[in-house]
Formats: sequence, C-alpha cells, structure tokens
Amino acid sequence: MFDLKSKFFVLLLVSLLSLTITGCTIFGDDDDDDAAVIGNATITRIPEMVTVPAGTFKMGWDNLAALPKSATDAGMTTNSVAANYADAASYSPGVTGPVRLVTITKDYKIGKYEITNAQFCDMLNYALRKGYLTGNLAGNETVKNVEGNQQELLNLDADYEGRKCEISYTGYGFVVGAGLDNRPVVYVTWYGAAFYCNMLSEMQGLTKLYNLTDWSCTFDGTARFYGSPGYRIPTEAEWEYAARYDDDNLRYDRRMVAWEPKGYDYAVKSGYGTIASYFDGKANYSSGIGTQDVGCCAAGVSPLGIYNLAGNASEWAQDFYSSYTYFAKPDGTGGYKSADYDPAKGELNPINDESGVYRQRRGGSWLVYGNNSPISIYHTNTNWAYTNYCDLGFRIVQIQ
Repeated sequence: MFDLKSKFFVLLLVSLLSLTITGCTIFGDDDDDDAAVIGNATITRIPEMVTVPAGTFKMGWDNLAALPKSATDAGMTTNSVAANYADAASYSPGVTGPVRLVTITKDYKIGKYEITNAQFCDMLNYALRKGYLTGNLAGNETVKNVEGNQQELLNLDADYEGRKCEISYTGYGFVVGAGLDNRPVVYVTWYGAAFYCNMLSEMQGLTKLYNLTDWSCTFDGTARFYGSPGYRIPTEAEWEYAARYDDDNLRYDRRMVAWEPKGYDYAVKSGYGTIASYFDGKANYSSGIGTQDVGCCAAGVSPLGIYNLAGNASEWAQDFYSSYTYFAKPDGTGGYKSADYDPAKGELNPINDESGVYRQRRGGSWLVYGNNSPISIYHTNTNWAYTNYCDLGFRIVQIQ
C-alpha cells in the first residue's frame, strides 16, 4: 500500500499533467471506465464558416503596364480585358495570368479562420480513438493514416527557423502547447489537410470527399468535388474568389490583397511588399515573429469577413500546379492572341486534380522567402503534397 508521501506524489503528478494539457480533450466517454481512454469519441471544435455566394469574377493578375492607359483607369469591362491583350505587344502573363473569367456555380462555405492547433489536435484525438492513425507517435516523430496510401499528416518533431511543432503526443492523446491553441496549425502536409476534412465530414455524417487509396476526390470513376456534401481543401478558384469577393466582382481593379478597395493601393503603399509598416494591423506578413492567433490583424479582413488571407500561415490549395497560359496562346511577338480567350464563356468551377507533381498554396505568411508572397493571387510550383513547414497551414471549404 502507498504511504501518505507516495499518495502525495501521485496526486502532484496528476495535477501537473492536467495543467500541461491544453487545446483538446484526451479523455473519452464513460463507456471505458475500467481503463484509460485514448483519444476522443467526437470532434467538438468545429470551424466557423463564411458563406460565399455563387458568382463570376476575374481571376488572376498580370502586368498590363503596356496596355493603353484608358484600359486601366476606372476598370475594364468584361470584354475589354481580352480585347486589350492584342494591344500589348510586350505583354507576358507570368505565373498568375492571364486574367480570365471564372464562374463558381454554387454557393459554398469557407473557413472564417485558418484551422487552429486546437482544432487539428481535436481531430487527431478523434482519429486516434477510431484507430485511424499510425506512425511513430510514442517517439513524437510523425503521424500517418492507417487506411489506404499511408502518408505523413503532421510532422511532430519538426523544428525549422527555430519554431517547433506545437502539437505533441502524450501516450493517451495529442495536446497543444500552452497558450498556442488558437495559432494556425503548421507542419501539416497537404495530406494532413485532406485527412482533416475527411474526419470532420465523417463525424458530422457527411460524405468523405477524399479517396485515401490515391488521395483523389474520385470514387468509382465519379468525382466528388461538387454535389456531395462534405469538407475539402479549397480550389485555387474558390480561394481567390473568396479573397477577391466584393459588391462588383466583374470590375478589373487589379487588387492584389483582399482588403484593398482598389487596385494600385497595395503596389504603391507597400512597395510591392517591401515596406513593412504597410502591413501593421493588416497582416502578419514578413514579421519574423512566428504565427499569431487566427483572427489577428483585423484591418486586413476581407469584405466577406474572412481573416488572414494574407500573412500568418500560407495555405494549401486543392489543385495540382499547372500554368494558366492555356487560357491564351502566344502570338509570336511576345504577346497573346485575344481570340484564344473568350471572356463570354470563361471557366466553370476550374480545378486541376488529375495530374501534377506539386500542390498549390495561397496567401503569404509571417516568414518570407523565395516562393512566398502576400498577394491573394499567389501561385507557386514548389511544394510537394508531403511538404511541411513552419509557416504552412490551411483552411477548409464546405461543399453543398
């Protein structure tokens, strides 16, 4: 039998453990009274969502400095965007152009905030209880999925730029470091973001949209991007539409960040992202201080009320990388033929999920390097789906 001193130390140890566990519950229901319960029976931290109305917008950004001044003054009409390409002999669309008409045919919901440590941790404990996880958990190295094609979901022992993973495994479940509950989860792979969506869909009785055998959204030859209620990572078009959305989506105002009322403010006032003071209160961009709680920088909220679309953590997108230049073809002079782009038709719910090497990411982050930018139309080709880093997270969409 324990003496009084032994009982004291046991109680002290239990108290200390309870103080260090934050961000998510790791004890289950009363159905396992006889043994320690691992994980959680449900997901309780549900992300707050914002509805994005269906509609049409001009997607992309390009260098139209060579166009007639009249085309860039108050904003172009739908048809004049393509028509004026022919007048720009030196026009080159770069990785984010050419500008093209895109229609999102159905309303959808997008995360008001980036997914937090507490929310991701909550999901991991649910998946743990279900027996869906493997990997070197005890060594706090990596978390992988059991079903299908196993991939790393979260890098537990990551430590880049002096920033460690803020989630760890205790033996009974996953916990978040003290005071870090509401920071955006980072060191999460594209696979980890997709897995999170599947778990949230399952818990809410919705359709799981990711086939873990190949991580596509296709089951028995049928794609589940639309028409199957559930959660997934936003496509590039959905992400950009939510970021650009305002009361006049068809204007060509060249906005580069979600909060600017007109096109050139960002370029002039921030020196294309080089003047740090411009971002005060708008975005945790290039700050070097690490992530901040989601919802920070309220002056940078979008017209729809979406936070941190620029800065804090950059975000995974659904699409594989591919060039946008299939919307227009070279004319042999360095410009692009307007006849190869029909603004009256545009694209409906564009997505590239069939083939590719890299997955896209959007937005900017607290850490700036060669393939990172704060602008809302950011387009990169440098991240494999298994990549994880100290500034890379995600937000989700709910499809009806």
